[in-house]
Amino acid sequence: MKLKDQNTEAIILDAAKLIFMEKGLYGARMQDIANQAGINKALLHYYFRNKERLFDEVFGGALERYFQNMEIISDESLPIMERVLTYSNRFVHFLAEYPQMSIFLIKEISSNQALFHLKVKGIKKDKKYSLLTVLNEGIQNGELPSLDPVVFLMNLHSLCAYPFVAAPIFQVICQSSGVQWDDSNHEKLLNSISDFIHYKLSKTRI
Repeated sequence: MKLKDQNTEAIILDAAKLIFMEKGLYGARMQDIANQAGINKALLHYYFRNKERLFDEVFGGALERYFQNMEIISDESLPIMERVLTYSNRFVHFLAEYPQMSIFLIKEISSNQALFHLKVKGIKKDKKYSLLTVLNEGIQNGELPSLDPVVFLMNLHSLCAYPFVAAPIFQVICQSSGVQWDDSNHEKLLNSISDFIHYKLSKTRI
């Protein structure tokens, strides 16, 4: 029996990630993925019997990494601000690898919220950490100033995700304005996010 080649499987997963990010589970076709990987459809089915199985491999791996990044939130040995700073740093680097992940997740949740919830539940298992819960606890015990944790969460995720979602728009704006701008290592973005976190979570802010 022919053994599956790990290199070919890795090529397929990379191709599938690109196609799923662009078209979502229901818009992607196995032929699209085969074309992207440079193989025939029969070989693709040899490695992955159907689209759903391939999707689970790509999607599950990405979400597993995301929730691993979130584990820092539950580390009670660290101040909450340090946890949020570390989380946002990891989130930005995660989005640098999966720049369309935010749009992709919105599409999938809109298409089938129940299925998405089951996938996330299976990945999270017994992990019960929540940034909102930690923020609320910090406000109640006086570690954080009084603020709306939901608004803070929305602003934080917007600062992290929108630069990747809207990157093509900003490229056009810079080009049309004759502005040369580079943040390939995301240092400027991370500094801006850090400034926001320090300002909103510091009890000494004016």
